[in-house]
Amino acid sequence: MRVSKIIIFIFSATILAFFYLMFFNSPKVLAVHGSGSNKEFLVKNIPFSDGSKINWWDNNGAKTLSSLETYYVSIWNFNGKYQKLAPKNSGIFPDHDTGYLLCFDDMNTEENCIDKSNGIMEITKTKDGYTYYRIANESYYRKPSGELVKGERSKTTIQ
Repeated sequence: MRVSKIIIFIFSATILAFFYLMFFNSPKVLAVHGSGSNKEFLVKNIPFSDGSKINWWDNNGAKTLSSLETYYVSIWNFNGKYQKLAPKNSGIFPDHDTGYLLCFDDMNTEENCIDKSNGIMEITKTKDGYTYYRIANESYYRKPSGELVKGERSKTTIQ
């Protein structure tokens, strides 16, 4: 009897966690920076798996672009707070490097930077109809037919 109660509790908790992640923790685009076909999306609550990230982009993110023929997009995890262009506070030794920050020129404020370590994925769509996804250390590409393939697309040159 006690084992069945534990199993029911675990099952119920799993279902509740699933519904929470699906409905209340949905991805939100908080800001878009850049011009033309090069954009940076600042996103909150991005999905966990690579496949879910790609599906989210294909079903939601790509629709926000005005030109779908070619583009380069980088997606960043963002908590809603920008920071000033300043070196990291490394403790005892002074640091002058600001290369860890990505700053946006389209903002007229001192606080217009985010930490580059919060990168989630990069998406490139080319004129030949292929879409390339780079997530952490993994690469994927979508053929013009719609098929998603894991790995790098090899190019053969005939001489």
